[in-house]
Formats: sequence, C-alpha cells, structure tokens
Amino acid sequence: MLRSLTMITALLLAGCGAPDAGDQGGDAPSRDASALGIRNFSAPLPNVLCSGQPTKEQFDALRAAGVTRVLHLRRKNESGTGWEEARAAEAGVQFERLEVAGGPGLTRENVEAFAAKLQSYGDDKVLVSCASSNRVGAMFALKAVWLEGADQEEAMALGTRAGMKSLTGTVEKLLAK
Repeated sequence: MLRSLTMITALLLAGCGAPDAGDQGGDAPSRDASALGIRNFSAPLPNVLCSGQPTKEQFDALRAAGVTRVLHLRRKNESGTGWEEARAAEAGVQFERLEVAGGPGLTRENVEAFAAKLQSYGDDKVLVSCASSNRVGAMFALKAVWLEGADQEEAMALGTRAGMKSLTGTVEKLLAK
C-alpha cells in the first residue's frame, strides 16, 4: 500500500494531474472534463476529478466528459443542493452522497466511508464534489495519512491540489493528534 502511495505521490509531483492527458480512446470531451467550467475543478489523481458544486447544466454534461460516478460530500439540506440524485439518473451517472458537515464532519468514520466508496468505484472516472472542493481536499489529505500511511506534507499537498483551502488548519490539527 505504501508503494502505491509513493507512486501516486510521484505522479502528483510530476504534474500528472492534467485531466486524462494520456487517454487515447474516446472522443475529445471525454478526455477533457476541465472544459465543463465547474468551479475549482482539478484532477489530482488518475480517474479522480474534484470540484465545487456543479450547476445543473454542468451536471448534465458529466457523462459526455467520461464521468460515470459522482461522490458528493454536501449534506442534502445545504442551500443549493439536494437535486443531484434526480439529475444523475436523467444523465446516466451514478450518484452517491456522503454527508460531510464541514470541519465537524472530518471524522475517521467519514474518511473510512469515503475511502471505501472510492475503492468500490475501481477504474471508473469519478467526480468528487462539495460546495467549493474544500471538503474534498480535506478528505483526501486525511485519507492519505490515516489510511494509507502517507507523509503529512505529501498528504497536505494532495489535499491542496484537490481543493482544500479554509480547512487546512483543521486538517493540520487533526493530523497532529
């Protein structure tokens, strides 16, 4: 597991976060999901895209961009969310919601559930989203240290690439425990 984390880190540091730069199959839209214009979009790991809240129109275009799954970290009762399940069904995209309530939601239990969901997706292209991608990045950083044995500095760099900003201090405190 540590070897695969080292490989992921090497890819990350080498700049392999570009959306599907090496994909030789499919049409152009499936190779460039960044063209959707989703807020705080990034592609920090192979087959993993991260972003803030997609609009309904952007959500409709996910399938054409090669995304087959969405893991959404917003609570259903947050303003501007709750419509995604129905839209996913219409768009032919599988949708799961893991409710992470900001800083208080950054728990070992949620990180383990997050990791299990990502692992269950296999090689599917997945978009992990929340309101701004801040929770997304925090969850990736915590997962890297707590579950994969990553170095804290590497994990924080991954979290930042995945969108972590205002939760950086909270994640640092959690990792210092």
